[in-house]
Amino acid sequence: MKSKASLLFVDDNPRVINLVSMMFRGAYRVYTASSGAAALEIIDAHPVDVIVSDERMPVMRGTELLAEVRRRSPSTIRLLVAGYAELAALVGSLKAGDVFRFVKRPWNPEELKRAVLEAVVAARAVSTHAAASVDMAQPLAANRPSGVLVIDENAEDRRAIASLVGDHFAVRSAASIPRALELLAAHEIGVVVCTAQVGGMDVGKLFRVLKEDHPATTTVMMANPSDFDRILGLLDGVQIFRFASKPIRESVFGLAVSAAMKEHRRLRSVRRPSNASQAGRDEGIAAPPAGGAPASTRLRTASMLLRRA
Repeated sequence: MKSKASLLFVDDNPRVINLVSMMFRGAYRVYTASSGAAALEIIDAHPVDVIVSDERMPVMRGTELLAEVRRRSPSTIRLLVAGYAELAALVGSLKAGDVFRFVKRPWNPEELKRAVLEAVVAARAVSTHAAASVDMAQPLAANRPSGVLVIDENAEDRRAIASLVGDHFAVRSAASIPRALELLAAHEIGVVVCTAQVGGMDVGKLFRVLKEDHPATTTVMMANPSDFDRILGLLDGVQIFRFASKPIRESVFGLAVSAAMKEHRRLRSVRRPSNASQAGRDEGIAAPPAGGAPASTRLRTASMLLRRA
């Protein structure tokens, strides 16, 4: 029988700590801390699968804590709880991979359980296949090279991005989300680079398709300051690996895409469970129902719905 996954909740509010302890202690091994320093002591002393930290804490903020956790315990999956105003300040300044998922404060208990379950699934997959990941990552990258898909209405920006990364990766481009879905279905795509809105369509729909059908594909979001409200809406339930500001800065953008591709190769080398349902049963928590249609069918359906929108 599998041992319980371990969770670490960090919040300086005792009532929040008591609440999450009651919510999760039946299904998980739960640690709690009221400060970043106390959390790091736990990280150093115990294996932790998932850490959930509030951003608004004295001395060491949540983002600072998660960056340090990533350095000390890279296999620990990191979730950040933050309010609307805090997220607005964070967008564009996050480092690649520091945060697996955002949870907006105030959080809904069921949404928090779902976010934690997804993080546990990811943590267990990484733990189970860590040795294989090291050995397999390079052969996979060599045998099945993945490309970059650029989704942007602006033809000049699409050409500029292709010029920046085209020497390192195969680049495909789309001026609309329906066209992007067609390319995703036809080609091996490791990184999607897109703006917050394309052709008047919210890219959140596209990201949810990626999450279901292409879980190893990572995303780089290009954003202007005026996009903050739209991006904050995407952060609830959608994983964005890295942000890049517009106008595009060559060195920063190149690093963002390279980091995203490296993460894609790592994810692809780890054979994750086909959905969260089995992992949820293993952990004793009900997972959201998984769609039964094949990936190709869901992609075609999503494309048709987006065309009608």
